[in-house]
Amino acid sequence: MNKFVITLVALIALPLIGKAQEVVDGVLDLSKVDLNDNAVALNGEWEFYWEELIKPDSISHYESDYYPFPKLWNGGVTRNGKHLNSKGYATYRIRVLLPPKTPQLAISLGESYNSYRLYYDGFEISKNGKVGKTKESTVPDWMPQVVSIARYQNTLTFVLQVSNFRHTKGGVREPILLGDRKVLNAKRDFDFSYDFLLSGSLIMGGLFFLGLFMFGQHEKSVLFFALFCLTFSYRMIGSGEYAIHALYPNMSWELIIRAEYLALFIPCGIFTVYSYLLYPEDSKKFILLGFTAISTVFSLFSLFAPTTFFTRLVEPFFILVIVAIFYLIYVYWIAYKRNRTGAQYAFASTGIVFMVAVYLISVYLTPVQENTFLTFIGFILFFFFQSLILSYRFAHSLRKAKDAAETASKAKTDFLSTISHEIRTPLNAVVGISHFLINEEPREDQKESLESLQFSAEHLTALINDILDYNKLEAGSIEFEFTEVNLKTLSAKIIKAHTALAKEKAISLVLELDEDMHPLVMADQTRIYQVLNNLINNALKFTSKGYVKLKTAVLYQDENVQTIRTEVLDSGIGIPYNKQKLIFERFTQAGSSTTREYGGTGLGLAIIRKILNMVGSEIYVKSEPGSGTIFWFDLSFKKVLHAEVDQAVQEEADTNIIAGKKILLVEDNQMNIMVAEKFLKKWELRVEIAFNGQEAVEKLQENKYDLVLMDLQMPIMDGYKATRKIRTFDEKTPIIALTASALLKVRQDVIAAGMNDYITKPFDPNELRRKIASYIKYQ
Repeated sequence: MNKFVITLVALIALPLIGKAQEVVDGVLDLSKVDLNDNAVALNGEWEFYWEELIKPDSISHYESDYYPFPKLWNGGVTRNGKHLNSKGYATYRIRVLLPPKTPQLAISLGESYNSYRLYYDGFEISKNGKVGKTKESTVPDWMPQVVSIARYQNTLTFVLQVSNFRHTKGGVREPILLGDRKVLNAKRDFDFSYDFLLSGSLIMGGLFFLGLFMFGQHEKSVLFFALFCLTFSYRMIGSGEYAIHALYPNMSWELIIRAEYLALFIPCGIFTVYSYLLYPEDSKKFILLGFTAISTVFSLFSLFAPTTFFTRLVEPFFILVIVAIFYLIYVYWIAYKRNRTGAQYAFASTGIVFMVAVYLISVYLTPVQENTFLTFIGFILFFFFQSLILSYRFAHSLRKAKDAAETASKAKTDFLSTISHEIRTPLNAVVGISHFLINEEPREDQKESLESLQFSAEHLTALINDILDYNKLEAGSIEFEFTEVNLKTLSAKIIKAHTALAKEKAISLVLELDEDMHPLVMADQTRIYQVLNNLINNALKFTSKGYVKLKTAVLYQDENVQTIRTEVLDSGIGIPYNKQKLIFERFTQAGSSTTREYGGTGLGLAIIRKILNMVGSEIYVKSEPGSGTIFWFDLSFKKVLHAEVDQAVQEEADTNIIAGKKILLVEDNQMNIMVAEKFLKKWELRVEIAFNGQEAVEKLQENKYDLVLMDLQMPIMDGYKATRKIRTFDEKTPIIALTASALLKVRQDVIAAGMNDYITKPFDPNELRRKIASYIKYQ
């Protein structure tokens, strides 16, 4: 607690004390001053001996003169009229009268230009560099010190020798403090702590924003703010209290002073570039970049010119800084009035840095002692507001990028939906008519042609699905619909679908199922078909002779669950080992020659892998060039324990339910109407046609229907708007969407519009019949 009190005294009281006690004729009377938890500035007129370096035991033999302390020599005049200049040397003396009781005393020495030696009661107790009478004999150094002193009597006598030949300023700029050692040590420690804390914060902030630039959107304003923080961080520890000396006490004075001035000129130039990059529309480029050019010239002088030259540049540079800050306040105000991003924070931070700059300049130009706590708070607020500007702008740019990405995503979705509709609409007619004709018991020669036509149409549909599904998989919007699936029937259907191609290539197409496999399971039939269809199709594509085999093996089963390994084997061209990982990447095949010779999008295996990954499985490959390929994966299925309903029985049951029911078919494409009507009438349904959404609304207002089949994209009024209008007066009639889009968003919009279900074109007649029957059954 006592240490905390001492600290507060050191931080707040020290800059204000010492005004009541002045040195008069080289004597300071503190006999009635309590020095406990206190310190006094030794300000006033000290004895002064110009161009003399006098030792304590000889000083009484010289005629004394007087000069204010602390005060620079530049243009000064002593009491006896002696004119001083910045270069030279001198001796000071002061005698201090102490009170009867004092704590353990110490003396704090600040910045002197630019070497000194201090004696107490005839003994040297402190020095900076080497004091001399010529430039060659003088060694400059800056190192603020706190030196403990022992009290031997009631009067303390200090003799101070100072010399300067390498700086434009000469003499003593900061007060010497005498007081309680605990107070002075606490002040020094906290001054160092603040300097290191502020410097470290700037370095961390600079590195953070540098990383943000490198790994973010490469905004130049972020880069220049990072550079400003990093370069200005040295100024916090390389000037004022020179805290860097605590770490590196043997650093060269010339290196330190050049670095100090560079840490003033360079950051200011960088900050003006940063300010221009923040609001280029609201500032004059030639003004801010002109200041940057001046800062650059001053920086070059700091690097290469003699110290006696570039140290003259500080005062004119301070004037430029104040002018630049005024201009930046104006720029930020204009930016704020124009609602620029983060301008309010820029305006606030510039006001703060203006006050800090004015305060520090006054400290630099006058003997006023700096209150480190105030400047620390000022700089922290300034950097805080600047960070807010960049954070706000970064968040704003992220929002813009997010909005742009969402707009692009919506455009892509709309494009895919349109393309899907335009391609699937004619495909629906091809697949539907071929399916219908095959069921009409054609001649064997006709049936083979129709099956080839149907396979080609379904293959094209699968290709379109690959492209659309990959986009859905990339977006994480794929759906899984688990229904009862007969694995044996599905496998046989896939083999049958590829039989024509296998015969054409004279390849043996084999189905080998494990007899222990329970056929009826809960699964997503569409996805299983998609995976197996892609694998079989790839195997046939890359096999010119031999065989392709679909094989299953039960790895594990109990009463409710079974795990099945599915393999697709072929005797084709094989895959080189170094390409076996590559083939699962999108739009990638084993080589460019493979694409030219065998065709394909290179999406099939990428889709298979993503689908299997989404259900917790993985696909594996084993292959050697010229020796064929094996793909396999393992999947667990929940068994369906009741008996499977016969397809013919199911069809008859569905037909009995829907026969004679009245359906409104809303469709604008004549070919789709023809295909749908053929199936609907085959199932003994009564069908009425509406060619757009407006007609559908009018018909439903005038008539009663058992179910509506609603196309989505139509002229005059689309299916979404028509459904919303229908639901205002009819909430019961089931509406099933006929959509050519496989996108999840479209399906979600269908339900949101008030429709009960959807079916994707080209539709599976059995699926359409089942859905119609399921909704009419509960009417």
